[in-house]
Amino acid sequence: MKIILNPKYEFLRDYLSHLEEHFEKEGKEIFRDRNVLRTLQVGGLTLCVKRYAPTTLRDRLSCRAYRTSKAKRAYFKPLELRERGFESPEPVAFVSCPCGWFRSTNYFVCLHSDYRYSLASVATMPAGERGELVRSFAHFAARLHEDGFLHRDFSSSNILFDKVNGRFHFALIDTNSMRTGRPVSVERGCASLGQLTGDDAFFSALAREYAAARGADRRRCEEWISQARRAFAPVCEQPA
Repeated sequence: MKIILNPKYEFLRDYLSHLEEHFEKEGKEIFRDRNVLRTLQVGGLTLCVKRYAPTTLRDRLSCRAYRTSKAKRAYFKPLELRERGFESPEPVAFVSCPCGWFRSTNYFVCLHSDYRYSLASVATMPAGERGELVRSFAHFAARLHEDGFLHRDFSSSNILFDKVNGRFHFALIDTNSMRTGRPVSVERGCASLGQLTGDDAFFSALAREYAAARGADRRRCEEWISQARRAFAPVCEQPA
């Protein structure tokens, strides 16, 4: 077993050394596909634990064998965000458990976020508050891109938010594929925003506020976001 542990949570080492057993028998499942997400209670903390599908021999023999595992990237990427002043649930540990000669099961452990909403809920908000939220989020996204962070799965469900002391705060999750480096261009930033869900009014306001935050042309931003929305939209089934 391999554990990379945030020094702040060294007191959890023994618990995490038996994570496979705790994950199977404790907590509450909140998501399942190939990967499984559960919350676990320990030491007065609520942990959010994501178990990634086991690596296979094919994975190891392919070019993917030379890449850092998703679970390990999930541990380190939020640390980069937090160091630059952006919010993401605090990473606790990366845990890798061997399960045979050519397989391993990897876990990413972080603190569970207290934020009550995801950006997918923007449509249910009162009109006045919705405008404030879109403006705050657009400025958050602009700062994120200018600082060189590009979330490659910038879906509404991966952006948590809440109002704290009268201001909207945002936290990013599922950041293992996030790219870091040079500032993100306005065009590419708009393409990223096109992954979100919302109606035309939402995207119109988003384009306006994002363009203002980055000193860009509003019409170009609207065009780039519209192009991305079409590209990310589900393919409609053809009539029989």
